[in-house]
Amino acid sequence: MKTSELLLRLKQNIKRYKSKVKPNPDCLDENNKSVQCAVSKYNFQNFHALLSSSPEGLDDEIDEEKLRDLENRIDNYFTLHGPYDEEFKEFIKSISIYLTFIASKPLHPPGIKFSYGTTVYEESDVYYCTAKKLHIDEEYSLCRCCVARNESISTNLSKFDE
Repeated sequence: MKTSELLLRLKQNIKRYKSKVKPNPDCLDENNKSVQCAVSKYNFQNFHALLSSSPEGLDDEIDEEKLRDLENRIDNYFTLHGPYDEEFKEFIKSISIYLTFIASKPLHPPGIKFSYGTTVYEESDVYYCTAKKLHIDEEYSLCRCCVARNESISTNLSKFDE
């Protein structure tokens, strides 16, 4: 499958959310720097980017095994960690596939601040994640599919193991 075909499929799938997707009212305050708000804003931005994307010039071949792997990981993540909401899961799946295979952006927004001082950042048009090495070996880790490169953490994490 070509990236152009995948984009058209994603656009078709996500159109149904057009009337439902609104900015999270709790995140309208620019001073709210929570992880939840950062992710919510990022998903909202990428939802609109997906809707406005053109398939023109997208001729790369999609590794369908990697695509199925990402879809399965999201399904498993929602089964294990999320309240079961099929509609929300499918929305997140479409955004994640768009970010990974079309936009080549990380699954979490650059600039996000996670616990232990970890973050996602961009340097010279390359994305890095300092949290990736903490989660990549988890059985259903989405980190394995994320385009952000693994980056060492400068913070000593041993003090958090207590």
